[in-house]
Amino acid sequence: MSTTAENNLYEYMQQKLKAHYQNNQEFNQEVATVFEYYKSKLLPFVKDSDHGRVEEMLFASVKSQITNGYFMGLEVLNGDSNFDDDFFRQAEGMIAQQLPDMLRTVTSNSIEEVVSSDSLKELTRWMVLEYEGVYPLLMDISVNTACTGLKWAFKDEANKRGIEPYVPQYKGILANIDDVAFIDPQSYLSLVAINDNSEVWEIINSDYRALDKLGEVTVLRMSNEEGHTSFYLNISIKNSISSVSQESLINSLAVRLMVINETERENIIITASSVQDYYQFN
Repeated sequence: MSTTAENNLYEYMQQKLKAHYQNNQEFNQEVATVFEYYKSKLLPFVKDSDHGRVEEMLFASVKSQITNGYFMGLEVLNGDSNFDDDFFRQAEGMIAQQLPDMLRTVTSNSIEEVVSSDSLKELTRWMVLEYEGVYPLLMDISVNTACTGLKWAFKDEANKRGIEPYVPQYKGILANIDDVAFIDPQSYLSLVAINDNSEVWEIINSDYRALDKLGEVTVLRMSNEEGHTSFYLNISIKNSISSVSQESLINSLAVRLMVINETERENIIITASSVQDYYQFN
């Protein structure tokens, strides 16, 4: 790409992101969600006296990663790859699901060198010296926050082409079955099996190395003779994540079930287990 073309993309990106920050409530809510999610992940690593510094540096990193991801999205869209209109007619979650692998491919998995912004590199240099075991999380922040910017570059491209966003048509028990439902900025539900009154979903996690199955959810809808509807929710989650994160995930799924079915917590039976790994036998 020529210097002139790159400068034009940069100017376009600055205009679009400025407009989003000033006028787009959906965009700003997503930025806030990403920041709060990763803040909750980072703060347990650090001593109380460093909380303010971490929050300030993380917020700057989130914004700069979104900028980096948006520009990478523009480079992909204006490069050799050919994205026809049908790609942009997919549900938003289905497009977002593809972005981490796309980012890893176009950067040859050079996460820290290529994807991480200067702000995030500064945060990484400080934290890895002060706090053991935090590096993988910082790389997760690098990938998944950049994917937020990448997604908005694709959303803006669809809008520029006059393509209306796909509105999911088929509501399941736990999520729309014609979309990919994100639970948090780096985990989503992928449908495995379904019938009228039961569904099986996999919880897929996007870390900086690859997509990985983090858990599995089975949900049953049951009605008694009086017509009262209740739900059975069985969740298994890998024990590679903390008990706090497991509990948060379980609560998120329970709330999702309550909201989509307009039911109360007392109508849901929840069982959960922590497992070492998952295996598939054919």
